Amino acid sequence: MFGYIRPKECELRVREQTEYRAFYCGLCLTIGRCYGQFARLALNYDCAFLAALLAALDGTAHTEYEQRCCVLGPVHGKKPVVKPSAALMFAADTNILLSYYQFMDDWADEQRLSALLGKLLLKKSAKRAAAKQPALEQAIQRQLRRLHTYESSCIASTDEPSDAFGTLLKEIVLHAPMLRDEDHAAVGWMFYNLGRWIYLIDAWHDRKKDLRHGQYNSFLCADLDVDTASFLLNVSLTEAEKGYDLLPIGDDDGLLNNIMRDGCRHVTQQILGEGDRH
Repeated sequence: MFGYIRPKECELRVREQTEYRAFYCGLCLTIGRCYGQFARLALNYDCAFLAALLAALDGTAHTEYEQRCCVLGPVHGKKPVVKPSAALMFAADTNILLSYYQFMDDWADEQRLSALLGKLLLKKSAKRAAAKQPALEQAIQRQLRRLHTYESSCIASTDEPSDAFGTLLKEIVLHAPMLRDEDHAAVGWMFYNLGRWIYLIDAWHDRKKDLRHGQYNSFLCADLDVDTASFLLNVSLTEAEKGYDLLPIGDDDGLLNNIMRDGCRHVTQQILGEGDRH
């Protein structure tokens, strides 16, 4: 259910591409340092975005990079990587916990061997992350239990399950220790609506697969068409942008602006445009 928050790379300037990859690689390296090399395979775009946003809010977004070789691709030589920071540490903890519980959910629902393998590989890492961030893990478990209740009852609505996932992302970001009190309302609203968008875009993306395998899908149960899906997705992004606009980031942050104003919209258009319109 993750990996949708990413830039529209063809619109990024060279400096912004370097910055994004430096955050992505920095998060990967932080996960490896804290949780081992296997855990790096759980890296996702959404948590790289979380790290970049938190770094922008605490003033560490434009620090110098360090040049590092990647163990997953050593032939490519050294690459610029964002130096260790509190934002990267929090994003790494979040990445591990979300990935672990996603694997657990996928294994329970679909009995996929890849999900079982992921769950087993991340079990120790998830315990370590939970020990570091007990309140964060409790928040994740609470909202995922709520989401599971809606899905197991096959509720014929997109509102309740997307609200649960939106609340999940809101609670995650509000547990970030470097977040200032005055930013809580705006960033909470932003991530709540990003969470709704992620749930909805994932449900729309998976509807045909879910139909084949007899899995719950909120769009199928509510019998909603592509026009309704487009409306719900774009409203969620518009509301997320309203929260983002209230944050003290500024127009000079081309990377975050690209992701929020172009990247997520581009992903929406791509996924809505796939397949037939039914």
